[in-house]
Amino acid sequence: MSADKPSTALTSRQQLAVVVLAAALVGAVLAPSVYAATNEPSDTVAVVEIEGPVTTALADDVESELADVRANDSVGAVVLKLDTPGGAPVASERMYKAVQRTSEDMTVIASVQSISASGGYYAMAPADEIYVLPTSTVGSIGLNAPAPRTTSTPLGPSGPDKAGSNPTQTWAAQQTLADTFVDAMMAERGEEFQMPREEVAKAQVYLGTEAVQNGFADEIGSLNEAIHAAATAEELGEYTVDTRETGGLSGLPFLVRTDTQVVAIYANNPGYADVEPMGLTYVHWPAVPHVDTIERFSETDLRTGDPTQPGGATGNATGRLAGGVGA
Repeated sequence: MSADKPSTALTSRQQLAVVVLAAALVGAVLAPSVYAATNEPSDTVAVVEIEGPVTTALADDVESELADVRANDSVGAVVLKLDTPGGAPVASERMYKAVQRTSEDMTVIASVQSISASGGYYAMAPADEIYVLPTSTVGSIGLNAPAPRTTSTPLGPSGPDKAGSNPTQTWAAQQTLADTFVDAMMAERGEEFQMPREEVAKAQVYLGTEAVQNGFADEIGSLNEAIHAAATAEELGEYTVDTRETGGLSGLPFLVRTDTQVVAIYANNPGYADVEPMGLTYVHWPAVPHVDTIERFSETDLRTGDPTQPGGATGNATGRLAGGVGA
């Protein structure tokens, strides 16, 4: 090689430096797009609020929201935010089926706030995990219903009397509903319950700390912790939270109780048409406030709206009822 002509060849060290620099430049160009493709907050955790008494209106909304969640490709997990004492058996069963169907497609975690008992517990049982606060109340697995009353030997069903009251049929229907509830809970959480079926069916309620110990719940944690657990289970990485309200206030009644039954009231100042006795309910009895003003109404009077019949409401009781619902 001539001494008076500079060499244009690169040494091996210089070649390595060029390769590293080129790789760095390519990485600088491509890295933002790769990061965006894998870390955009396009994954969503849907938080479905289930609050208040379990009614047909609430079940309608929960079914609709969960169906929408299942059809939405951007939703990767669901958290049920619950605060309910329970309510109507059919509505509870519908919500149970909707939650069960959703849990087949994605992770579903229940997060109990103050209470999720009876029909509320029924509805959330198919969730993959149940999160509770230490002071949350869960349980009350069983049917609340007035005992059939008869002054003579109960007779079985008969054609001419099929439209009348039949204690035998009433007892059978109540037992079937109670067994359906307990059977479903044993199927969903039988391996978690730290007690036999007979104990589960006693309709006891438990604070969150005890519920985790006896298998009625899985974890102590807040709503945010439940959301994070759902996202982690589905490996969502960065995610957004979409909160969905159900059961608008206009469709939810007040639940109150007499000494024998639960009554739904659909107005702040109810008249007869706004009061509906609930004969069979999946409801945690102590969680429903006791109202003295309705104790003087018989079930027949409440259904017919006729205070003039024997045993009906007095004018004084009507006035107290019209003044609003009090505990």
